[in-house]
Amino acid sequence: MLLGLGYVFRPIDLNVFKKQITTRILSKEKQIIGRSTNDSQTKQDWESIDEYPDFVSKIVLLAEDKRFETHHGIDLLALSNSLYSFLFTRENRGGGSTITMQLTRIVFPEIRKYPILFRKIIEVATALRFELWMTKKEILEAYLNSVSLHSNIVGFPSASLQLFGKHIRFLSIEESVYLTILIRKNHSSDEEIKFRYNQLKEKIPFPIPYLENPKELTIITKKENVSEVNPLLSGENQHFLNWIRVLIPLPDGEFIATISSQLNSEVHSIVNSELEGLKRWNVGNASALVLEKDSNYFDELSLVAMIGSKNFFEEGNGMVNGTLAFRDAGSTLKPLLYGYAIDKKYYTINSILSDEKFSYPIGFVGNYLPRNADLRYWGDLTLAEALGNSRNIPAVTAIQKIGVPNFYQFLISAGFQHLKESPSFYGPGLALGTGGASLLQLSRIYGAFALGGILPKIRLGYFKEEPFYFGDSKRIFSEETSEEIKFILSDGKLRQKAFGRRSYLNFPFPVSVKTGTSKDYRNSWTVAFNDRYVVAAWVGNFSGEKTMDVSGSFGAGRIVQNIFRLLMNDKPKSVYIPKLTEIRDFCKITGKSATKKCPSISLRVRKTMNHSEICNKHGEGDLSSVIGVGFVYPANGQVYLYHPAHEKDKQKIPIRIREIKTLKNPKLVWNQMKEIPMSLNGDANVSIQRGKQNLELFDGIEKKASVQFEVK
Repeated sequence: MLLGLGYVFRPIDLNVFKKQITTRILSKEKQIIGRSTNDSQTKQDWESIDEYPDFVSKIVLLAEDKRFETHHGIDLLALSNSLYSFLFTRENRGGGSTITMQLTRIVFPEIRKYPILFRKIIEVATALRFELWMTKKEILEAYLNSVSLHSNIVGFPSASLQLFGKHIRFLSIEESVYLTILIRKNHSSDEEIKFRYNQLKEKIPFPIPYLENPKELTIITKKENVSEVNPLLSGENQHFLNWIRVLIPLPDGEFIATISSQLNSEVHSIVNSELEGLKRWNVGNASALVLEKDSNYFDELSLVAMIGSKNFFEEGNGMVNGTLAFRDAGSTLKPLLYGYAIDKKYYTINSILSDEKFSYPIGFVGNYLPRNADLRYWGDLTLAEALGNSRNIPAVTAIQKIGVPNFYQFLISAGFQHLKESPSFYGPGLALGTGGASLLQLSRIYGAFALGGILPKIRLGYFKEEPFYFGDSKRIFSEETSEEIKFILSDGKLRQKAFGRRSYLNFPFPVSVKTGTSKDYRNSWTVAFNDRYVVAAWVGNFSGEKTMDVSGSFGAGRIVQNIFRLLMNDKPKSVYIPKLTEIRDFCKITGKSATKKCPSISLRVRKTMNHSEICNKHGEGDLSSVIGVGFVYPANGQVYLYHPAHEKDKQKIPIRIREIKTLKNPKLVWNQMKEIPMSLNGDANVSIQRGKQNLELFDGIEKKASVQFEVK
């Protein structure tokens, strides 16, 4: 007895009623797009009873507990009627539980497991406790917000939003009756609802119309019809919802996302439209992401669109969020590599890099022989040209110079936390994306170029009017380097040699863009940005299956082109305004300040750059220095491996001389002893021989070039 009294007189913590509340997740347009999850996988809101229309509580009390205002948690008359019905008539005349007793079972569902007699004792004791420590208004508020009504919907506020698409304060009398009927039987058929509705109608002292079709009250039919019209245009917000639910444990309240439901729908349509045209190229899926800059903030971007796959509800891979998945990043990391190298003063925009056939030794493993996508070699070119045309060999040369571990650590500091292996595991291929990346990572780090070198934090939404971010902001590039890279990536003429005069990388307004294509065309990437947006897309197959030669500029480039045109449709097409850079002319061969006789290139470089030495190699008649006579291969420092099981004659080392026709009396000497015959096009070969080797090219007696290599 004392134990029971102690239990009844123990105070109630009102938070116990709110432990299963789920957060409403709203789009930027304030439309509900989903909810957080709770332990019971239900949807529950909580609204003050003052928000409810007065007739809601009157209808519920009339149907469930007529003497609620007068009893103290236990209705003896109702209990006796229920007991008499159970013992003598075997008919169901309704339960004897009051609303307070029902609330005990809602709050403490585990008591349902106990035998009926013991369970009723606990219900009575708990009901008395509730009545002692709570007002009638508090009990009714807890009940209306917690009672199970339909499927996994809990409480009148949640049901009002889900079934009628309106806030509880706008609930009508007919809708209140509909929900009241669902208290007793969640999964009532239309006929049952109609019967009980019209039965309860006679007891309600409010004029309400006769109900012919219960579905007319709800928005379920309307939703079903929209889904049936176009099943692809559904679930466009689901990838974001799943991510946000995992990312943060949302408490009660509202989370207003930065995602625009309208924009997400339009981007989803673009993705699916482009995928229809790419089917013939064995492309099965795509992902897209849009970040937007707010002029009021210098270190953040907002996520306004996220499409993880073509159809979230597609069987198999539909639920895969392609914007978060890690895949071989192809050439998309090159701007990061060059940006880092420039900031560390290894290079400048006008530095000369060699695009020749090279073999890079990798420890005791062997050699790394990178190739360009077009399988060609362009010779010497400026860093700006190498980046704009996405040449692979200059990028590998750059990472070798700055050190793979240094670039690796830079990527880690910039948010590439998925790189779990050692730098030696990735090797120089890290410059070409072998470490992988996600669309979200790439969008964020390209946002640094748009924000003057600051890696942005990504605003995902607001909770209780406070912003919620993904990542922290930090400076990763200097402002000068960011502006230089931005202008290189926006220069259509600079990349024309690789991508042509017309491609999906050219826009009718200023946009900086970079593509990436992984080995065997498995992944097609495009990331683009201007002063307002960052847009990124991936195209391929979630299974990793090869596409039919779909490059970044063609596959993902089409999607990014259409998204950017959509975004800029009603916005001013202003040009980039340089702040820290100016245009200067450089010699394309030496990288020095150009003279009138130099093959020159105009590059936008930082104003603080010292005026470089004037090129003095292009005097009249000195054609060899203009054209750049030299060895295409072997490359300087290249290592060849001798295989003793194969015939020596079949292991000859190939030689090619660049622009040999400009020499009057060419001569090729091997190891300073033997002259090697050459074709008119500059091709030759030497027998394989272990040890260090030397080749020298002469024009008469003047030495024009030399190269050293080794055979092991």
